[in-house]
Amino acid sequence: MYIKASRITNLTDARYFAAREVAYLGFCLEEKSAHFIEPAQMRAIREWVTGPRIVGEFDYFTAVEVREAAAFFSLDAVQVGCLDLLPALKGLEVLLRVGPVEGPEALSPFLKEQRGQPPAFYAVELTPQAAWAALNDADLAQAWRAVSARLPLLLEAPLPTDAFSALLGIVQPAGFSISGSAEERPGVKSFDEVDALFEALGY
Repeated sequence: MYIKASRITNLTDARYFAAREVAYLGFCLEEKSAHFIEPAQMRAIREWVTGPRIVGEFDYFTAVEVREAAAFFSLDAVQVGCLDLLPALKGLEVLLRVGPVEGPEALSPFLKEQRGQPPAFYAVELTPQAAWAALNDADLAQAWRAVSARLPLLLEAPLPTDAFSALLGIVQPAGFSISGSAEERPGVKSFDEVDALFEALGY
């Protein structure tokens, strides 16, 4: 199972997730983003961590800007939110952000044959309603499993920690995306809730 730690803004989170051996650490590198991290701070953080692949997260950049950022920051991968960018990003490891989605039918366009290089993962954000429906509706659960069998999904689900194990068993995604958060004060933060989530996932 793959875990992506997204929207990292501080060294405390980065070191914790790296120690947990997550596959990816994501940093928002667009100033328009609410989770933007200053480039100098991102560079300083990555010097302290080893293991995870470093992902630049982009929602507004053009393909040219994404490529320039990937080269400038020596990124291992990029995450974008537009399917049309994929042909122009050929050669890069790409995660495609999708959502928030209400159900598996939102992934239908991606099940069709695509030109060029497909993304390494689909980072799919579920709405609260979609997440609970996947747990409680047998038909939806089956539909999600069918999608997961064809597309490598990293789910971001707004659920209580104890529901993630059930969601993993029902939907059977490739993994999950977990967001970083602010420190309580510099260098200090409780990870009890995230520890419980990893335990629930058996990670």
